[in-house]
Amino acid sequence: MAGKTFTIKRTIGAPSSLVYMSFTNATALREWFCDLAVVQPFVGGRVYCQWHDGSALMGRYVALIPQKKVVLSLRGDEDGSSVAVSVTLLDKETDTVLTLVLSNEGKLSAKAWAQEEMRWSAALDNLQSVLETGVDQRALSYPSLGVDVAPNGVALEGVRVVAVHPNSPASEAGIQVGDVLFAVGNSKVLDRESLSAALRQRRVGDKVKVDIARNGHRFNTAVTLGAAVMLDVPRDHEVLAELVARKYTEINRDLTQALKGVSDERAARVPLAGRWSVRHVLAHLIEGERYIHHWITCLINAEEPLHDYRYAPTLRERLDAVINGFPTVQALLTELKRNEAETVALLNALPPDFLARRASARRLAETMLLWPEHAREHIEEIRRLLKLV
Repeated sequence: MAGKTFTIKRTIGAPSSLVYMSFTNATALREWFCDLAVVQPFVGGRVYCQWHDGSALMGRYVALIPQKKVVLSLRGDEDGSSVAVSVTLLDKETDTVLTLVLSNEGKLSAKAWAQEEMRWSAALDNLQSVLETGVDQRALSYPSLGVDVAPNGVALEGVRVVAVHPNSPASEAGIQVGDVLFAVGNSKVLDRESLSAALRQRRVGDKVKVDIARNGHRFNTAVTLGAAVMLDVPRDHEVLAELVARKYTEINRDLTQALKGVSDERAARVPLAGRWSVRHVLAHLIEGERYIHHWITCLINAEEPLHDYRYAPTLRERLDAVINGFPTVQALLTELKRNEAETVALLNALPPDFLARRASARRLAETMLLWPEHAREHIEEIRRLLKLV
């Protein structure tokens, strides 16, 4: 059977260095092409791309000419069919002309080959969107509840709602800040990732049952899923830093008020076995900021870690170690504020080459605009704990 070939061209409003990086860096690949990537960007080095549905492509880099050419040999993990992907880049003033040639040995059916062409064409459309605007078009197709969530303290299941978007499916269904979500349909919710996975199994317009706990009462409510909405984020990183700094100031004011008159002995009490004390909550907030520092640093270096996910700032042993270093309420508050100041300093210091990577810069801005709300929910947790001790 004769081999098959097709060619796709795109003129992308970004320098060839960023387009080249999009095929040779794992963080960049995840931002436009796949959901998980592992790469060894040298000739003969391996490349692995996987999607949330479990499908995957794997292969090797056959040729690499920085800013000019990438050639890959890839095969699917299910049908074993192999394809050769050749990407050439040509600078044209401030744009890059990308030419992608895909070929195989003719083993794919005409229908499968047409689907492959559509897949790569859509992927390149998304690459153009990601590089020019920072918007991942895939995210816009995901169904959404319209909530922002945080880990549910020390609980093994559920996520706590920290914000409900106006006019969202969650708002219309009566979901409130402070609610804990335990399941969407038949899918259990253990953390942010499992909530996202549960939603990806659905379509916009689907009506799903959501398992909720509110003030100690467990119940179900029906939610009609809507389309995801992109946050309006500032393009100027100094504006972003100022917005985050203001949120920290407001939260620290409320946190200081919640802890007014609380002795160190009272803050150390654990109301029930396995629960946190007030000191544990403060240590968790400190560790959360340190976690954000590490993530921002990795994102700047385009070395975002991808591994078995566990939210380290909830690890009891780590929190106890923080408390050992800062044993009083005042010491913990001072350390928290110091770490928040470091977060703001990192945002103010974002380098131009990072800001030029618009998808990474947008993801950072979206995360940081919502991040302080995590602390606000824990202020309510502190108030609840103080009623028990």
